[in-house]
Order: sequence, then C-alpha cells, then structure tokens
Amino acid sequence: MEQLRIYTLTDKSTAEPYFREHWTKRLESLPKFGVQVKGVWIGQRLESENQVIALVSFPDNTNIDETTERYMKSAEFADDMVGFDKSKITHVETKVMKSA
Repeated sequence: MEQLRIYTLTDKSTAEPYFREHWTKRLESLPKFGVQVKGVWIGQRLESENQVIALVSFPDNTNIDETTERYMKSAEFADDMVGFDKSKITHVETKVMKSA
C-alpha cells in the first residue's frame, strides 16, 4: 500500500533544507517503523517550489494513521526534525493508493 505525501512549506527557501536535510534522515528512520521511502522530490515549478513530495510504502493491512502517529511520537522523529521549525509546514496532503 502506497501513500503520496505533499508537504507545503512557507516558501522555497524553507522547502529546500526540509527536503535535503530532514528527509534524508527519514530515509533511515522510517524503515524502523515498517515504512519504505520510494522517493522524495521537491517541486520545480513556481506553484510547487515550496512543496516536498514523498512516496512511501506500507505493508498491506497496516494502519497508516497508527504507524504515522507512532513515528511522530518517537525519538527518531524528534532527531529527524532537530533544527527545523515545524510551523513552517503550512499544509500536508496525503493520498493512500493500492495497486490493482
């Protein structure tokens, strides 16, 4: 089961370090919670240059909300976010997808 996550940040200058520094750390921490990162991108057009887009995968029948909450309450998440002002994330959109 895949989930598309679109993080909208206040501006491009905030999105770039979030993408480069903080998502790089998540490549190591998320698998500890059963989440595989399939890819992470930063928007390249004017309307999306302040967005970080991630595609992650969960094992079938996983409760995504429970897993996400467990990760966000973890020491690993706290470490991943050191030095980043979370209030700079203005919106998070998620879409859960299953293959045929």
